[in-house]
Amino acid sequence: MKTAKTLTTLIIAVLVTTTIHSCKKYNEGGFVSNTEKRLTAHSWKLSKYLRNGNDETYTLYIKNYQENYSGNSGGSYFRSYNDKSWDFESELGSWAFIKDQKKLIISGVSSMEISKQSGTVSSSYYNILKLDKDEFWYYFENGGDVHEFRFVTK
Repeated sequence: MKTAKTLTTLIIAVLVTTTIHSCKKYNEGGFVSNTEKRLTAHSWKLSKYLRNGNDETYTLYIKNYQENYSGNSGGSYFRSYNDKSWDFESELGSWAFIKDQKKLIISGVSSMEISKQSGTVSSSYYNILKLDKDEFWYYFENGGDVHEFRFVTK
């Protein structure tokens, strides 16, 4: 009887731990457990840019900005956009998760000039705020500013 109680308690503890882990969410929405699947399932098109919490989408030099993630963590990262001269730019790099899938590390791509106010920015670390089936938001810090990119599925 004592063994059955111990076994039942152990099973309940494992189920509760698994449930709590799988229910972790991003600050603005989306479950962490679905991160890789959601990130790689779509092409992401920039819909809004915020600098220090202010919507500055209208100030962007870059137009038609898109990001694509493929493979498993450590896979290919592709971004494309038109720069301020309307020249088409594209870059291929790689991506991986760090910090329990709440942060992305991007490598192999250069900095880009995004606006007059922000100048040229770059970051290798993106902090994910939201990732669900329709939206992907992240932010990074550069030059004393917080840059937030909000994407929708393409």
